[in-house]
Amino acid sequence: MIEQETYPDIAVVIIGINAERYISECITSVLEAEYPSDKLHIVFADGGSNDRSVELAKGFEGIHVVELKDPFPTPGKGRNAGFHVVRYPLFQFLDADTILHPEWFKKALPYMKDNVAAVCGTRKERYPDKNFYHTIGNIEWRYEEGPCRYFGGEALIQRDVLDQCGGYDEDLVAGEDPDLSYRIRQKGWIIYRIKEEMTTHDLNMTRFRQYLKRAFRTGHAYAEIGLRYARNKEKMWVRELLRITAGVCVPWLILILSAVIGNFCLGLILAFVTAFRPLWKTFRFKREFNLTTPAAFLYALHLSFVIYPQFAGVLRYIYTLIAGSPLRNKGYIPEGNV
Repeated sequence: MIEQETYPDIAVVIIGINAERYISECITSVLEAEYPSDKLHIVFADGGSNDRSVELAKGFEGIHVVELKDPFPTPGKGRNAGFHVVRYPLFQFLDADTILHPEWFKKALPYMKDNVAAVCGTRKERYPDKNFYHTIGNIEWRYEEGPCRYFGGEALIQRDVLDQCGGYDEDLVAGEDPDLSYRIRQKGWIIYRIKEEMTTHDLNMTRFRQYLKRAFRTGHAYAEIGLRYARNKEKMWVRELLRITAGVCVPWLILILSAVIGNFCLGLILAFVTAFRPLWKTFRFKREFNLTTPAAFLYALHLSFVIYPQFAGVLRYIYTLIAGSPLRNKGYIPEGNV
């Protein structure tokens, strides 16, 4: 247990765009954390909202609000803006659609020692049974414990490490957290994940179009970061990039080859087995993630399908390399242009 007088100051940087539905509850969860209130310093970096996010954040006393009003915002721009506006030894990054667990800081700080640069914990969906999308999201938040490859949108990080690594990449529309994690580890630091609950998240996904967009952005990130580090000794996300590409292309190659050799029926069977290979792992997922059989089947079905919108994201990044037209987020719209 850390003694009261040794509690370090922590800057809590929250980022969001059009987050009026969440921002008040997110800030409140930090204010109600089991940690000395005078040691917590909250910054809300608004990427360019056109709703009441900024107004609601400013309604809290002592909250530092940074308004980027960026027409092409990225998570990295928001996190860096919050990082540069205050100077404290530790930074806790949060997305506005999360709620901080009250005991997180007390649980995480004992691990912040030696060459540990960042500590992260578990993230859980607030409404895991709301629909298929939330069930899948809740499963996907499960990562390895102990020293790990990367953190997500929420992590407790040393200020000195952020300075050494130059902060977040502001050009990435997705994958900025794994990218920073990679650069941190390349400098010899350790990222440590503990089993303690860190945040509760609301995916708020109800439409298939949202699911496709999320998968598309994931594929784009795999391609951009995977190709960025493809020549390095540790080839971050190259395996994921190859898995997506092979998963989409191999079944089609089997069909084409079977048509050429005149045995299309056999090719169709082999292509089906290849395309839906994750389904054969249903009971493994059930045991590994402690799921019900229907949930394990849905997860396997998701893995069979999600590679297609992800591959579309891969192709979009290839287009960026060829045409020089990067994928951009839509952000702030000046008044009168809405």
